[in-house]
Amino acid sequence: MKAIEKIKANVAILLCLSLLMISALSYAQQTKSTLFKKADKAMLDAKFARADLLVPDEYNKGIEYYRQAEKHFADQKSVEKIEESLVEAVNHFNRSATFSVSAKSVFASSLDARSDALSAGADRSAKKMWKEAEDVFNRAARELEKGDRDDSYKYSTEAVELYRKAELTSIKTDLLDETRVLLEKADDNNVDRNAPKTLKKAETLLAETERELETNRYDMDYPRTLAKQAKYESQHAIALDKTISEIDDRDMKMEDVILQYELPLVRIAEKAGFVAQFHNGIEKPEQEIIGYISELQLDNQMIIAENIAIKNEIKNLKTTVELLKSENLALNTEFNEEIDKRTDEMKSQMMEFENEKAKLDAKIDKQTKLNQQFENVYLIFDKSEASVFRSGDEIVIRLHGFGFETGKSEITPTNFDLLTKVQNAIKIFPESSVIVEGYTDSFGGDASNLMLSQKRSDAVTQYLNANSDIEEISRISSVGYGEINPVANNETAEGRRQNRRIDIKILPEM
Repeated sequence: MKAIEKIKANVAILLCLSLLMISALSYAQQTKSTLFKKADKAMLDAKFARADLLVPDEYNKGIEYYRQAEKHFADQKSVEKIEESLVEAVNHFNRSATFSVSAKSVFASSLDARSDALSAGADRSAKKMWKEAEDVFNRAARELEKGDRDDSYKYSTEAVELYRKAELTSIKTDLLDETRVLLEKADDNNVDRNAPKTLKKAETLLAETERELETNRYDMDYPRTLAKQAKYESQHAIALDKTISEIDDRDMKMEDVILQYELPLVRIAEKAGFVAQFHNGIEKPEQEIIGYISELQLDNQMIIAENIAIKNEIKNLKTTVELLKSENLALNTEFNEEIDKRTDEMKSQMMEFENEKAKLDAKIDKQTKLNQQFENVYLIFDKSEASVFRSGDEIVIRLHGFGFETGKSEITPTNFDLLTKVQNAIKIFPESSVIVEGYTDSFGGDASNLMLSQKRSDAVTQYLNANSDIEEISRISSVGYGEINPVANNETAEGRRQNRRIDIKILPEM
């Protein structure tokens, strides 16, 4: 009995020790989470701003201090020692995130080239070139951190060239090699007996892709599209050969074949809410289906634009409300404390608090007025003409109903009504500055697209100035961005049409 009681006592002691250890560990985890909360957020913000890529030295200093704080915590150093390292980490993370904003603008071409190379799989298919490009870009970023813009520009330009080379190698490896294998398969299966035209088209596209890759290497969008088409047409030819062979094997009549291929259109038409009839050919059902899809796409684009605008406005309003609440609470607290003390010095401070409160009220009034002005601008345009949304305090009018002819920058009479509405929107903000931004699709060279976008934004600016009051002329400026910042897929005609656009930015005086 004594032995059993001793065992029970030892088990109880072990259980108590285990509970104490678990409690201590849980407390340590909670303590670390509290201590490191601000540094964790600053690090995430820096990563989101791509500071590890754009501002590597400053970001890595933040990482060093963060790890130093972790070591101090593991070694059970004092809270003051841990916080000292964390404050340094936060400072470096915040500086790297702030500097990343301007670095993104400086390295816009390099980042675009890097993104294209990644999309082509260069980090896998052209590892040596990819590493060389990454090393040069890293050096460009470090030079910019040191304030040497000349060397930074030199290395950034070199990085663009290396990324493009890596992309070209990857495209040839990943896209063209696969297409060549498909064409060899087609040749082995004698696909040309049943699908000679499609097979020839695939071979022509492959040759054209190779020619474009060699002669026009600074505009990768068109060769990339050709390579995808060549691969598709190779697969298409093989599939056609298989289908035609099955038709021959089953000894199907032409009527059976046509009826079989009408069925998908019949089913699609039913979902669209109409009956497909083929007594006058396939064109009418085809056009009806295309029209239905086009309406759905337009509705979807409008909904997306409205959702983005609403989310941005809600976010801005929440931030503003919380900031105003915090400022108001702080001011009221200090205000009441100063009244209780009744000293000359406190009376002077009270006057300062009252001034701050007045500024706060003025800020609220300005926000309220800005919200009302935004709503007035929003109501000017139909959904088919433009999307109106806010980016911070800026008002952006994205003109859907405005279009230039391909390669041209002249304003046509069809755009006069829409431009008149733009003028009315600008008048709602009499003290603001206005920027007319021009964009193109990705087809064509970067330089020519940049020049064309500038001409188009200049044309819109000149029209607005020519039809505006004298005091409004100095407020309106223009800038062309070429093919950067697309809002739709450049691989489709509809996407390229949307990317050939004019954005009107109104910058209210705050």
